[in-house]
Amino acid sequence: MSLLDNGPHTVRVYPEIRTQDARGNEIRRPSATPVVIIGCIMQPMASTRGAFPAIDVRQGQRVDAAYRFLARQAPLGWWSRVEGDSPNGTITMTVLGGPLQHVSSNGTTHVSATLQEER
Repeated sequence: MSLLDNGPHTVRVYPEIRTQDARGNEIRRPSATPVVIIGCIMQPMASTRGAFPAIDVRQGQRVDAAYRFLARQAPLGWWSRVEGDSPNGTITMTVLGGPLQHVSSNGTTHVSATLQEER
């Protein structure tokens, strides 16, 4: 059994869809209907590294929390939205930098993405 098949987390992915705006232009946005992904991995990333400043919003400053998402399969796109539950309530995240499809063998094929918490 692989951790990719039996991860400890469950999230809701709102897949990217194509639609039209009021002027008839094609746009992409998250769907209104989620797909539940059971058995994935949501690994927190340090908010003090890279492009993620570690500053508290309650003090008039900004904190960006990021997570590494891994799942065997997930309908992630650039404009997808991901929701997960935490002890403090629901966390809403957007895909940062696009999802990656890792295809090599049946045992290691998976989807990964860096997700940034929406504020």
